Order: sequence, then C-alpha cells, then structure tokens
Amino acid sequence: MSRPFLRNSLALRIALPIVLIAPVLWFAGCATPPARPQAEPLPDNEVVQTRPGATPREKMIEIALAEWDRWGRQVVRVGRDDTYCVAGGGFPDQPQGRWLTADDPTPAPSDEESGTDMPLPKAVATPAVPPPAPCLRYPDGTGGESTARGCMLAKRYWGIVGKTPTCQQLTTGGWAWSAVFISWIMRKAGLQNDQFLTGATHAEYVTDARDHLLKHPAFVLERTPAVPRPGDLICTARGADRFMTDPAEIQAGRTPMHCDLVVEVDPMRHEVKSIGGNVQQSASMSITELNDANQLDPYTNSVMQWLVILRNQLP
Repeated sequence: MSRPFLRNSLALRIALPIVLIAPVLWFAGCATPPARPQAEPLPDNEVVQTRPGATPREKMIEIALAEWDRWGRQVVRVGRDDTYCVAGGGFPDQPQGRWLTADDPTPAPSDEESGTDMPLPKAVATPAVPPPAPCLRYPDGTGGESTARGCMLAKRYWGIVGKTPTCQQLTTGGWAWSAVFISWIMRKAGLQNDQFLTGATHAEYVTDARDHLLKHPAFVLERTPAVPRPGDLICTARGADRFMTDPAEIQAGRTPMHCDLVVEVDPMRHEVKSIGGNVQQSASMSITELNDANQLDPYTNSVMQWLVILRNQLP
C-alpha cells in the first residue's frame, strides 16, 4: 500500500468525525432561548402516571385530579350569594381552620400570592355579605400545608423554579405556591418552553398569553364573561388589585393573581369545577356557581372576581 494512500486514509478518519459533529454543534449553539428567562428546575425524577394516549389537555386534568386526591380532596364552594367556604375534605390531621358566622365580616381568602417574595399584609374585611351559615376557612398556619405531608407535596412544586422553601416558609403569604403548582402541572403534562413558561407568579404566564409571547402557545387570553371549558385556566386579580377590570393593567411578576385549572363544567347545575394550589392552604377543588348563561364573570361572586380565562389551545 502506497504512503500517499495511507496519508489520505488517515486524514479521512480524522476529518469525518469533525464533519459529522459540526452540524450538531452548530444547531446546539443556535438553540432558541426561552421567550422569557426560566429558572433552572431542581432535579426531578418523579413520573406522573396518566392514561396511555391521553392528550396534553387530558394529561393536565388527570394530573391536577391526582394531586387533589393526594391532598385529601378538599372542596371549596364559591356561591352566587358571595359565599366562599370549605365544604369538606383535607387531611385528617391538618390544623383546624376558623368557622365564620353571620356576625363576622367576610375576609378575603388568604391563599393569594403577592407577586414577590415579601409576606402579604393581613387579610382585610370586604363589603361582601356575611355567610348565612357557619363557613369554614383556613388562614395561614392552618390546613393541609401546615402538615409534614403537605410540606413535602408543596416543596415539589417550588422545585420547578429552582427553589427550596422551608416548611415554615410555605405557610406564609410570601411563599404562596399556587403559581408553581400550575407550572408544575404543565411541565408534568409535557408542555415545552414554546408552549408554556413556568413562573413563581401567575401574572407571568397570564401576560405571556396576553402579549402573544410564545411561538406555539398552549393558552390565549380571553376576557370574562366567558364560558369556561375543561383544560382552561381561570384567573382573578387579588389583594389590592382584586377590582381590576382591564387585563392590560396586569404586570408580569407584580400583579397578585390566582389561577385554577378547569377540570369539569356542569351546565345543568350552572357550575364549574376547578383545581388550584394554595387554595385554603391545600390543593383544592373549587365548585363555582356560574351566571345564568353558564359564564364565568367578575361579579356573580364578589369574593372571586374572575377577570380572564386562558383558553386552552391544545387537543
């Protein structure tokens, strides 16, 4: 065998891997960054079981229902008469809540998020009609999240944005976990960065939908009144912004909000069932009475003034 042939063969063996690897490196270097910065999630090997062949929308609902079951299936009723009461469920060993009577002012629900890591001020009385019958609520420091099991469950959700709060922090308004609960569900359902971006506040992904930030968005924003559908996210402003009427005023990371995932709509009973995190200190199912047109709106219940629906675009 001639020396030129050996030299050419050696050069080919060296050059061929470089030729094959170069396109891979080029594509990796050109990977599109998320439309909004994303926190690095903590390592998580948990696999959430869903039905084989379930669509992304169905996976969201199944995962939310499974988490609700793990938290003891707590139910909150949101009535047309301005009531907002825990109707049952929860852990058997969770610290007892407070029973409101007709003589008590109706406080705002204490499961709101502040939009920052600062603690919320104490809930203030609202002009809502006092409950006609004893009404159970869970203020901070009580309910499911105050148990060892609840702490373990809630910590999983914070891991999606790379944070590890203590059990004591989880019982304070500054570490409300409702937004990371939704973010965790979306990632476990398989949604990618071009469909949904995680966040520690609801206002981040609400403004993503409002501003058409994503290339293949899983949700688009629709103002209420509107008819909710399974798989939608229903959202309200909270705290000092609870009377907000224009979604254009929502500020990412600053406006305190709450969102639930719709799991069922019953038009015959004029009800929507939705699951949310940090609702009365648990992952709760809220059963909300709709208006006569089966719409969710900002005024049928003055406690939960639903501002927008994030309409699910996935199958």
